Amino acid sequence: MADVHKAFGSKVVLDGFDLDVKTGESMVVIGGSGVGKSVMLKCLLGILTPESGSITIDGDNVVGIGTRQRDRVNAKLGMLFQGAALFDSQSVWENVAFGLIARKVGREEAREIAMRKIAMVGLKPEIAETFPSDLSGGMKKRVGLARAIAADPEIIFFDEPTTGLDPLMGDIINDLIVHCVEETGATTLTITHDMLSARKIADRIAMIYDGRIIWAGATDDIDQSGNEFVEQFINGSTDGPIQMAVRD
Repeated sequence: MADVHKAFGSKVVLDGFDLDVKTGESMVVIGGSGVGKSVMLKCLLGILTPESGSITIDGDNVVGIGTRQRDRVNAKLGMLFQGAALFDSQSVWENVAFGLIARKVGREEAREIAMRKIAMVGLKPEIAETFPSDLSGGMKKRVGLARAIAADPEIIFFDEPTTGLDPLMGDIINDLIVHCVEETGATTLTITHDMLSARKIADRIAMIYDGRIIWAGATDDIDQSGNEFVEQFINGSTDGPIQMAVRD
């Protein structure tokens, strides 16, 4: 993403946003609520179109491309939504295989793939025929992760993967993300405000504030960032420049 601008009326959300994610890298974007993380992700997915700037995925600028081109790009992508976003009327395996079936993979083959992915995220085979309403929050996240990796995507987006989970289950999801990324070799971009998660899954971390990336670097370097916004955020301090923005 280069010099991306996105506003809703007079509210500017992305203001010259720049971010580069290398092939095979696990990038995590941190930042508080309402700073533009979700808007960034929606622009990447083609749900929103920025007013200006470029978004390059696998060498192609995807801003303003047609539906067919977008479908070809989306075929390379996997997505774990914040709330798992499972279909209540479909069984677990059908949820995992949803994208495969939509791409005309036969149901029998799609089910076989789904079963492999269900096992990969640590769920028992018998769960395949159950429905989302029978699952705990942690299990729904695992099913969502299985769906995200079902088509062996080149790029996976994770939207607040540990939100709503207790610390133990959150750490299990972090471990599963690391394992699945290693297995698939995918490039990943995660948005989160959970620093425990960020430290565990990231090769590099970037912080968004006021519509821009204000710091980016290796995960091990974040504690010596020298950036007062980053230091305040990762330490969870009420004192600092972010507080002044909250008071406005």
